[in-house]
Amino acid sequence: MRSTEKPNLYATLKNASENEVRHLLIEFVDGSRETKLVQLSNGVETYIGTGTEYEMGQKADELVRLWVTNEGFRHPRKNEFAFEPLGPAKALAMKMGFTFLYDPRYRKMDRPPFNVTGAAPLSTWPGMTPKNGGGYVYAFDLMTLYARPTLPPHHEPLVAPSGGQEFAAFALKAIAILKTVGPHAEFILAGD
Repeated sequence: MRSTEKPNLYATLKNASENEVRHLLIEFVDGSRETKLVQLSNGVETYIGTGTEYEMGQKADELVRLWVTNEGFRHPRKNEFAFEPLGPAKALAMKMGFTFLYDPRYRKMDRPPFNVTGAAPLSTWPGMTPKNGGGYVYAFDLMTLYARPTLPPHHEPLVAPSGGQEFAAFALKAIAILKTVGPHAEFILAGD
């Protein structure tokens, strides 16, 4: 008998250059007695093993230690998110059982079919539309999908000064450039 319980997002790690995000999920097959450990990286699932929830938790801890020690991964700090491209972020949200999100741009009240909440299917949702050659990255956090603008690929790298007034000026410049790409956004996720 297959469990309908949502997977447990056991760990999310990102490497130092933030080019890769890895998620470890424990999927429940028969409650805690039979679970699967699955890695999700760049939207691709890799099956790791099957056992009890405790055994798969131990295996997940071992993998996390290896990734941190040998591959330069780290846990995001408190109130920090692991941003990645739209496809992988949507794949994680859908793996966690979410099927749509609420996007105010999809509200429609002028003619049928009405969409009071702005509900949009997650599988076909196109994400944010960047301007000025920039882009967007996304992060999943339990019931929310966060969108953050990124600099255009041809933009000169921004190097932060060490502190003081120079750092404040740098931060204001960076914020102004990112605002030309588009706003930060948060979208609440929901399932069927």
